[in-house]
Amino acid sequence: MSKYYSIHEFSKIIGVSAQTLRNWDANGKLH
Repeated sequence: MSKYYSIHEFSKIIGVSAQTLRNWDANGKLH
């Protein structure tokens, strides 16, 4: 994937909240 998304953009694409993405990041679920 060559394009980078903001947390807000990506959360809308995959259908979760930005806070959920931050939680996943804090828990090591995102690489």
